[in-house]
Amino acid sequence: MKVALVHDWLVTYRGGEKVLEQLAGMFPTAPIYTLFYDPRKLPPSLTQREIIFPKNLNRFVGFRKEFLLAFYPTIIESFDLTAYDLIISSSSCVAKGVIVGPHAKHLCYMHAPMRYIWDQQKFYFSTYGKIPGLSFIANLLATHLRMWDVTSSNRVDRFVANSHFVAQRIARYYRRDSVVIAPPVELPTQPPQWKKKDYYLIAGAWVPYKRLELAVEACKKMDKNLIVAGFGSQEKKLRAAAGPRTQFIQAPDDATLGRLLGEARALLFPGIEDFGILPIEAMAQGTPVIAMAKGGALDYVTSRKTGVFFEEQTVESLQNAIRVFESLQFDPQVLYLASQQFGSDIFVHRIKKEIETLLARDTHAFS
Repeated sequence: MKVALVHDWLVTYRGGEKVLEQLAGMFPTAPIYTLFYDPRKLPPSLTQREIIFPKNLNRFVGFRKEFLLAFYPTIIESFDLTAYDLIISSSSCVAKGVIVGPHAKHLCYMHAPMRYIWDQQKFYFSTYGKIPGLSFIANLLATHLRMWDVTSSNRVDRFVANSHFVAQRIARYYRRDSVVIAPPVELPTQPPQWKKKDYYLIAGAWVPYKRLELAVEACKKMDKNLIVAGFGSQEKKLRAAAGPRTQFIQAPDDATLGRLLGEARALLFPGIEDFGILPIEAMAQGTPVIAMAKGGALDYVTSRKTGVFFEEQTVESLQNAIRVFESLQFDPQVLYLASQQFGSDIFVHRIKKEIETLLARDTHAFS
Protein backbone atom coordinates (compact mmCIF):
# COMPACT_ATOMS: atom_id res chain seq x y z
CA MET A 1 0.00 0.00 0.00
CA LYS A 2 1.39 3.39 -1.01
CA VAL A 3 0.97 6.13 1.59
CA ALA A 4 1.42 9.90 1.37
CA LEU A 5 1.35 12.49 4.15
CA VAL A 6 0.10 16.05 3.71
CA HIS A 7 0.80 18.93 6.12
CA ASP A 8 -0.08 22.61 5.64
CA TRP A 9 3.44 23.99 6.06
CA LEU A 10 6.72 22.94 7.58
CA VAL A 11 8.20 26.19 8.89
CA THR A 12 8.09 25.63 12.68
CA TYR A 13 8.39 22.71 15.05
CA ARG A 14 5.36 22.87 17.32
CA GLY A 15 2.40 20.65 18.18
CA GLY A 16 1.20 20.09 14.62
CA GLU A 17 4.67 19.14 13.42
CA LYS A 18 5.07 16.72 16.33
CA VAL A 19 1.88 14.99 15.21
CA LEU A 20 3.30 14.79 11.69
CA GLU A 21 6.56 13.43 13.10
CA GLN A 22 4.69 10.55 14.72
CA LEU A 23 2.74 9.85 11.53
CA ALA A 24 5.98 9.90 9.54
CA GLY A 25 7.47 7.39 11.97
CA MET A 26 4.53 5.06 11.33
CA PHE A 27 5.13 5.23 7.55
CA PRO A 28 8.91 5.54 7.03
CA THR A 29 8.78 5.63 3.22
CA ALA A 30 5.80 7.97 2.81
CA PRO A 31 6.61 11.32 1.15
CA ILE A 32 5.38 14.51 2.82
CA TYR A 33 3.54 17.10 0.71
CA THR A 34 3.43 20.67 2.03
CA LEU A 35 2.97 24.28 0.89
CA PHE A 36 6.08 25.77 2.52
CA TYR A 37 9.30 24.18 3.73
CA ASP A 38 12.06 25.64 5.91
CA PRO A 39 14.46 22.86 6.96
CA ARG A 40 16.30 25.21 9.36
CA LYS A 41 13.34 25.06 11.76
CA LEU A 42 12.85 21.28 11.75
CA PRO A 43 14.48 18.19 13.32
CA PRO A 44 16.30 15.52 11.25
CA SER A 45 13.34 13.17 11.67
CA LEU A 46 11.49 15.40 9.19
CA THR A 47 14.26 16.97 7.08
CA GLN A 48 15.64 13.55 6.16
CA ARG A 49 12.31 12.59 4.60
CA GLU A 50 11.19 13.15 1.03
CA ILE A 51 9.51 16.58 1.18
CA ILE A 52 7.50 17.70 -1.86
CA PHE A 53 6.60 21.40 -2.02
CA PRO A 54 6.06 24.07 -4.73
CA LYS A 55 9.46 25.72 -5.20
CA ASN A 56 8.06 28.99 -6.58
CA LEU A 57 5.71 29.44 -3.64
CA ASN A 58 8.53 28.76 -1.19
CA ARG A 59 10.04 32.15 -2.05
CA PHE A 60 7.32 33.56 0.24
CA VAL A 61 8.13 31.24 3.15
CA GLY A 62 8.74 34.18 5.48
CA PHE A 63 5.42 35.92 4.77
CA ARG A 64 2.51 35.91 7.20
CA LYS A 65 0.52 32.93 6.01
CA GLU A 66 -2.88 34.68 5.90
CA PHE A 67 -1.57 37.09 3.24
CA LEU A 68 -1.56 34.26 0.68
CA LEU A 69 -4.76 32.48 1.75
CA ALA A 70 -6.51 33.07 -1.57
CA PHE A 71 -3.94 30.91 -3.39
CA TYR A 72 -3.78 27.92 -1.04
CA PRO A 73 -6.84 25.97 -2.27
CA THR A 74 -5.59 25.98 -5.87
CA ILE A 75 -2.07 24.99 -4.82
CA ILE A 76 -3.13 22.18 -2.48
CA GLU A 77 -5.40 20.79 -5.18
CA SER A 78 -2.50 20.75 -7.65
CA PHE A 79 -0.61 18.02 -5.77
CA ASP A 80 -0.77 14.81 -7.78
CA LEU A 81 -1.71 12.08 -5.30
CA THR A 82 -3.28 9.65 -7.75
CA ALA A 83 -0.54 7.04 -7.19
CA TYR A 84 -1.34 6.59 -3.49
CA ASP A 85 -3.73 4.22 -1.75
CA LEU A 86 -3.84 6.02 1.60
CA ILE A 87 -3.47 9.76 2.24
CA ILE A 88 -3.16 11.10 5.77
CA SER A 89 -3.52 14.86 6.07
CA SER A 90 -2.50 16.88 9.12
CA SER A 91 -4.61 19.97 8.72
CA SER A 92 -5.27 23.33 10.32
CA CYS A 93 -5.66 25.22 7.05
CA VAL A 94 -6.05 23.58 3.63
CA ALA A 95 -4.23 20.21 3.82
CA LYS A 96 -7.52 18.32 4.09
CA GLY A 97 -8.53 19.72 0.68
CA VAL A 98 -6.15 17.59 -1.39
CA ILE A 99 -7.68 15.65 -4.27
CA VAL A 100 -7.00 11.93 -4.05
CA GLY A 101 -7.48 9.07 -6.49
CA PRO A 102 -10.92 7.47 -6.89
CA HIS A 103 -9.98 4.33 -4.95
CA ALA A 104 -7.77 5.96 -2.32
CA LYS A 105 -8.71 6.51 1.32
CA HIS A 106 -8.19 9.85 3.05
CA LEU A 107 -7.80 10.15 6.83
CA CYS A 108 -7.59 13.72 8.13
CA TYR A 109 -6.10 14.56 11.53
CA MET A 110 -7.74 17.91 12.18
CA HIS A 111 -5.90 20.32 14.45
CA ALA A 112 -8.62 22.90 13.81
CA PRO A 113 -10.90 24.05 11.00
CA MET A 114 -9.22 26.98 9.21
CA ARG A 115 -8.90 29.54 12.01
CA TYR A 116 -8.45 32.48 9.64
CA ILE A 117 -11.98 32.25 8.28
CA TRP A 118 -14.02 30.74 11.11
CA ASP A 119 -13.87 31.46 14.84
CA GLN A 120 -10.62 33.48 14.91
CA GLN A 121 -11.08 35.68 11.86
CA LYS A 122 -11.24 38.83 14.01
CA PHE A 123 -7.77 38.18 15.42
CA TYR A 124 -6.06 37.57 12.08
CA PHE A 125 -7.79 40.34 10.11
CA SER A 126 -8.27 42.99 12.82
CA THR A 127 -5.61 45.32 11.37
CA TYR A 128 -7.28 45.34 7.94
CA GLY A 129 -10.21 47.39 9.27
CA LYS A 130 -7.88 50.39 9.63
CA ILE A 131 -7.26 50.51 5.86
CA PRO A 132 -10.23 51.79 3.75
CA GLY A 133 -11.68 49.06 1.54
CA LEU A 134 -9.33 46.33 2.74
CA SER A 135 -11.71 45.03 5.39
CA PHE A 136 -14.38 44.46 2.72
CA ILE A 137 -11.92 42.54 0.52
CA ALA A 138 -10.79 40.41 3.48
CA ASN A 139 -14.41 39.54 4.35
CA LEU A 140 -15.17 38.71 0.71
CA LEU A 141 -12.14 36.41 0.58
CA ALA A 142 -13.19 34.74 3.83
CA THR A 143 -16.68 34.07 2.42
CA HIS A 144 -15.29 32.32 -0.66
CA LEU A 145 -12.78 30.36 1.40
CA ARG A 146 -15.50 29.17 3.75
CA MET A 147 -17.44 27.78 0.79
CA TRP A 148 -14.33 25.95 -0.44
CA ASP A 149 -13.53 24.72 3.05
CA VAL A 150 -16.96 23.15 3.50
CA THR A 151 -17.00 21.65 0.01
CA SER A 152 -13.50 20.16 0.32
CA SER A 153 -14.41 18.51 3.64
CA ASN A 154 -16.38 15.97 1.57
CA ARG A 155 -13.06 14.68 0.20
CA VAL A 156 -12.15 13.27 3.63
CA ASP A 157 -13.24 9.70 4.37
CA ARG A 158 -12.60 9.86 8.10
CA PHE A 159 -11.92 12.80 10.43
CA VAL A 160 -9.85 12.57 13.60
CA ALA A 161 -10.10 15.63 15.87
CA ASN A 162 -7.41 16.55 18.38
CA SER A 163 -10.00 17.53 21.02
CA HIS A 164 -13.73 17.49 21.70
CA PHE A 165 -13.68 21.25 21.09
CA VAL A 166 -12.40 20.69 17.54
CA ALA A 167 -14.81 17.77 17.03
CA GLN A 168 -17.70 20.13 17.82
CA ARG A 169 -16.48 22.61 15.20
CA ILE A 170 -16.05 19.85 12.61
CA ALA A 171 -19.69 18.91 13.25
CA ARG A 172 -20.85 22.53 13.09
CA TYR A 173 -18.93 23.70 10.03
CA TYR A 174 -18.70 20.49 7.97
CA ARG A 175 -21.65 18.47 9.34
CA ARG A 176 -19.27 15.53 9.81
CA ASP A 177 -18.61 13.15 12.68
CA SER A 178 -15.10 12.62 14.01
CA VAL A 179 -13.27 10.56 16.60
CA VAL A 180 -11.13 12.39 19.18
CA ILE A 181 -7.46 11.43 19.57
CA ALA A 182 -5.29 13.79 21.59
CA PRO A 183 -1.96 14.77 20.03
CA PRO A 184 1.23 13.14 21.36
CA VAL A 185 3.06 14.86 24.21
CA GLU A 186 6.69 14.29 25.20
CA LEU A 187 6.50 13.15 28.80
CA PRO A 188 9.14 12.46 31.48
CA THR A 189 9.51 8.79 32.33
CA GLN A 190 9.21 9.40 36.07
CA PRO A 191 7.69 12.08 38.31
CA PRO A 192 10.03 15.09 38.51
CA GLN A 193 11.05 16.45 41.90
CA TRP A 194 10.97 20.22 41.50
CA LYS A 195 11.12 22.67 44.38
CA LYS A 196 8.34 25.18 43.81
CA LYS A 197 9.12 28.89 43.60
CA ASP A 198 6.88 31.88 44.11
CA TYR A 199 5.84 32.75 40.56
CA TYR A 200 3.12 32.07 38.03
CA LEU A 201 3.98 31.25 34.42
CA ILE A 202 2.54 31.99 31.01
CA ALA A 203 4.38 30.54 28.04
CA GLY A 204 4.15 29.95 24.30
CA ALA A 205 3.57 32.22 21.32
CA TRP A 206 2.88 35.86 22.18
CA VAL A 207 -0.02 36.26 19.74
CA PRO A 208 -3.44 37.94 20.20
CA TYR A 209 -5.78 34.94 20.45
CA LYS A 210 -3.85 33.47 23.40
CA ARG A 211 -4.99 36.46 25.53
CA LEU A 212 -1.77 36.58 27.54
CA GLU A 213 -2.51 40.20 28.46
CA LEU A 214 -5.20 38.92 30.86
CA ALA A 215 -2.57 37.09 32.90
CA VAL A 216 -0.20 40.07 32.80
CA GLU A 217 -2.91 42.45 34.02
CA ALA A 218 -4.22 40.04 36.67
CA CYS A 219 -0.79 39.44 38.19
CA LYS A 220 0.02 43.16 38.15
CA LYS A 221 -3.21 44.01 39.97
CA MET A 222 -2.70 41.21 42.50
CA ASP A 223 1.01 42.03 42.95
CA LYS A 224 2.05 38.48 41.96
CA ASN A 225 5.34 37.32 40.48
CA LEU A 226 4.87 36.34 36.83
CA ILE A 227 7.24 34.92 34.23
CA VAL A 228 6.31 35.39 30.58
CA ALA A 229 8.22 32.88 28.40
CA GLY A 230 8.15 32.70 24.61
CA PHE A 231 8.14 35.19 21.74
CA GLY A 232 5.77 36.78 19.26
CA SER A 233 4.09 39.84 17.80
CA GLN A 234 2.50 40.96 21.08
CA GLU A 235 5.80 41.51 22.88
CA LYS A 236 5.61 45.32 22.92
CA LYS A 237 2.00 45.29 24.14
CA LEU A 238 2.73 42.76 26.89
CA ARG A 239 5.81 44.61 28.13
CA ALA A 240 3.87 47.89 28.25
CA ALA A 241 1.14 46.25 30.38
CA ALA A 242 3.52 44.42 32.72
CA GLY A 243 3.99 45.27 36.36
CA PRO A 244 7.30 45.48 38.25
CA ARG A 245 7.09 41.81 39.31
CA THR A 246 6.77 40.49 35.75
CA GLN A 247 9.84 38.98 34.08
CA PHE A 248 10.17 38.17 30.36
CA ILE A 249 12.24 35.23 29.10
CA GLN A 250 12.43 35.25 25.32
CA ALA A 251 12.46 31.97 23.37
CA PRO A 252 13.65 29.66 26.18
CA ASP A 253 15.18 26.34 25.13
CA ASP A 254 13.47 23.07 26.05
CA ALA A 255 15.49 22.55 29.22
CA THR A 256 14.79 26.07 30.48
CA LEU A 257 11.08 25.79 29.69
CA GLY A 258 10.92 22.43 31.50
CA ARG A 259 12.48 24.00 34.58
CA LEU A 260 10.15 27.01 34.43
CA LEU A 261 7.15 24.69 34.20
CA GLY A 262 8.35 22.54 37.08
CA GLU A 263 9.17 25.38 39.48
CA ALA A 264 6.06 27.50 38.83
CA ARG A 265 3.18 27.64 41.29
CA ALA A 266 0.82 27.21 38.34
CA LEU A 267 0.63 27.67 34.60
CA LEU A 268 -1.85 30.38 33.59
CA PHE A 269 -3.70 29.45 30.41
CA PRO A 270 -6.11 32.28 29.50
CA GLY A 271 -6.66 31.53 25.80
CA ILE A 272 -9.24 29.29 24.16
CA GLU A 273 -7.06 26.68 22.48
CA ASP A 274 -7.95 23.92 20.03
CA PHE A 275 -6.04 21.56 22.31
CA GLY A 276 -3.01 22.99 24.07
CA ILE A 277 0.01 20.75 24.72
CA LEU A 278 1.72 23.11 27.18
CA PRO A 279 -0.71 22.50 30.09
CA ILE A 280 -0.12 18.74 29.84
CA GLU A 281 3.64 19.37 29.87
CA ALA A 282 3.09 21.45 33.03
CA MET A 283 1.04 18.67 34.64
CA ALA A 284 3.78 16.18 33.75
CA GLN A 285 6.18 18.40 35.73
CA GLY A 286 3.82 18.37 38.72
CA THR A 287 2.41 21.86 38.09
CA PRO A 288 -1.34 22.61 38.10
CA VAL A 289 -3.10 24.74 35.46
CA ILE A 290 -5.39 27.76 35.82
CA ALA A 291 -7.31 27.64 32.54
CA MET A 292 -10.19 29.27 30.72
CA ALA A 293 -13.17 26.90 30.92
CA LYS A 294 -13.49 26.46 27.15
CA GLY A 295 -11.61 24.73 24.37
CA GLY A 296 -9.19 21.85 24.58
CA ALA A 297 -8.42 22.43 28.27
CA LEU A 298 -11.73 20.77 29.14
CA ASP A 299 -10.26 17.48 27.89
CA TYR A 300 -7.47 17.30 30.46
CA VAL A 301 -7.87 19.82 33.29
CA THR A 302 -9.97 18.45 36.15
CA SER A 303 -11.23 21.18 38.46
CA ARG A 304 -9.54 21.20 41.89
CA LYS A 305 -7.59 18.03 41.00
CA THR A 306 -5.23 19.11 38.21
CA GLY A 307 -6.15 22.78 38.13
CA VAL A 308 -8.77 25.50 38.39
CA PHE A 309 -11.08 26.95 35.73
CA PHE A 310 -12.26 30.52 35.24
CA GLU A 311 -15.47 31.15 33.31
CA GLU A 312 -14.91 34.44 31.47
CA GLN A 313 -11.98 35.88 29.54
CA THR A 314 -11.66 38.85 31.87
CA VAL A 315 -9.00 39.98 34.30
CA GLU A 316 -11.49 39.80 37.17
CA SER A 317 -12.49 36.20 36.42
CA LEU A 318 -8.84 35.13 36.24
CA GLN A 319 -8.10 36.94 39.52
CA ASN A 320 -10.92 35.04 41.21
CA ALA A 321 -9.53 31.74 39.88
CA ILE A 322 -6.06 32.58 41.26
CA ARG A 323 -7.62 33.24 44.67
CA VAL A 324 -9.42 29.89 44.55
CA PHE A 325 -6.21 28.17 43.45
CA GLU A 326 -4.27 29.63 46.38
CA SER A 327 -6.81 28.16 48.81
CA LEU A 328 -6.22 24.61 47.51
CA GLN A 329 -3.51 21.94 47.67
CA PHE A 330 -2.40 19.91 44.61
CA ASP A 331 -0.54 16.60 44.58
CA PRO A 332 2.32 16.53 42.01
CA GLN A 333 1.97 12.74 41.74
CA VAL A 334 -1.69 13.05 40.74
CA LEU A 335 -0.77 15.69 38.17
CA TYR A 336 1.99 13.52 36.73
CA LEU A 337 -0.28 10.47 36.47
CA ALA A 338 -3.00 12.52 34.76
CA SER A 339 -0.51 13.53 32.04
CA GLN A 340 0.46 9.95 31.19
CA GLN A 341 -2.62 9.25 29.06
CA PHE A 342 -1.24 11.64 26.41
CA GLY A 343 1.99 9.84 25.53
CA SER A 344 3.20 9.13 21.99
CA ASP A 345 2.64 5.37 22.26
CA ILE A 346 -1.04 5.88 23.03
CA PHE A 347 -1.38 8.28 20.09
CA VAL A 348 0.25 5.83 17.64
CA HIS A 349 -1.87 2.91 18.88
CA ARG A 350 -5.13 4.82 18.46
CA ILE A 351 -4.22 6.21 15.02
CA LYS A 352 -3.36 2.70 13.82
CA LYS A 353 -6.80 1.51 14.91
CA GLU A 354 -8.48 4.36 13.01
CA ILE A 355 -6.53 3.51 9.86
CA GLU A 356 -7.47 -0.15 10.19
CA THR A 357 -11.13 0.81 10.58
CA LEU A 358 -10.97 3.06 7.53
CA LEU A 359 -9.30 0.46 5.32
CA ALA A 360 -11.64 -2.29 6.47
CA ARG A 361 -14.55 -0.43 4.92
CA ASP A 362 -13.33 -1.27 1.44
CA THR A 363 -10.58 -3.86 1.67
CA HIS A 364 -10.96 -5.11 -1.90
CA ALA A 365 -9.57 -1.82 -3.17
CA PHE A 366 -6.13 -2.76 -1.77
CA SER A 367 -6.14 -6.47 -2.46
